[in-house]
Amino acid sequence: MELLPNCYTDLCVNGKWFHYDHGDTSVFMLNGGSPITFELGAQPTTEAELENYLSTIVSSL
Repeated sequence: MELLPNCYTDLCVNGKWFHYDHGDTSVFMLNGGSPITFELGAQPTTEAELENYLSTIVSSL
């Protein structure tokens, strides 16, 4: 699915919830307190690309 401008996506990857504001290169991991920010390698254009970036982040935690 294409990521439309001025929208956001909340996505769960391996039990970790992330919030992504479309058009940005950072993503926030929701952890019940202060969200943790991660920088993406590039701006994803599809949900599949976003999920690939997040899978890489989760595997490094």
